[in-house]
Amino acid sequence: MTKIKLWISDIDGTLINYDSTMTDRMKNLINKLNKIDFKLVLSTGRMFQGAKFAADNFNLKTPVVCYQGAVVRTKDEVLWRVFVKENLAREVIGFLKERKIHTHVYNNDILWVEDDNKKIMHEYCYNRGTTYSVTDNFGKLDLSSGCEKLLAVIYDQKLMAEIKEELAKKYKGILNIVQSSKMYLEITDKEASKGAALNFLKKYWNLSDEEVIASGDQDNDIELLKNAHYKVCVGKNSEKLAQIANYHCNSVNSDELVDLVEELILS
Repeated sequence: MTKIKLWISDIDGTLINYDSTMTDRMKNLINKLNKIDFKLVLSTGRMFQGAKFAADNFNLKTPVVCYQGAVVRTKDEVLWRVFVKENLAREVIGFLKERKIHTHVYNNDILWVEDDNKKIMHEYCYNRGTTYSVTDNFGKLDLSSGCEKLLAVIYDQKLMAEIKEELAKKYKGILNIVQSSKMYLEITDKEASKGAALNFLKKYWNLSDEEVIASGDQDNDIELLKNAHYKVCVGKNSEKLAQIANYHCNSVNSDELVDLVEELILS
């Protein structure tokens, strides 16, 4: 069997709970991996600020994949970045504003909102090491360098399905529209995905698919798993993800992912 050299994983719902708790065995596993010649990379929809917060908590020295794969970077250097062009960003912002959807605009690693809804922002930022800024009008933002990501916060599941379908149809082949949780709809450039970022890292480190294990729990992890040989679906949040996975773990709390990684990497 080819030696696995990279484990790339989603964070929330995969390595840790959505309340940011982690099992003791997962903590111990990450500590073990940090002591050997092995790469663990976090791949997340979080902004860099929040991704680095998690990486630092895990004592990782590897680059992080953030903004759904729109950015790969270290503390000091951006290795890969694709962005939503200004005209498209303003179109989508206008569409969401007409529908009265709470919207996040990510520009040069600053999270901007017009509606400073304390409940929504606390829920989003809590335990993620993420801060945000408020503008009275998105139109005042300088988006000339593009947006890493736009995010729609939608609690009504019927409305979520409608908005997701409408945006996916309107921007097919132009933007990536993926759901990362029940209430978060992520909007990035068509070239931005966790899978594209993984492909960049494989070239960067000269790795083959057979040397990579990828794990995730939501639809936004589909492209990530597609580009790894060992594909792990955690939980039951995404039927599409489960269909392409060749390994399945019942939940983030079951430690089945720990068992699998120990078997494939440490045994």
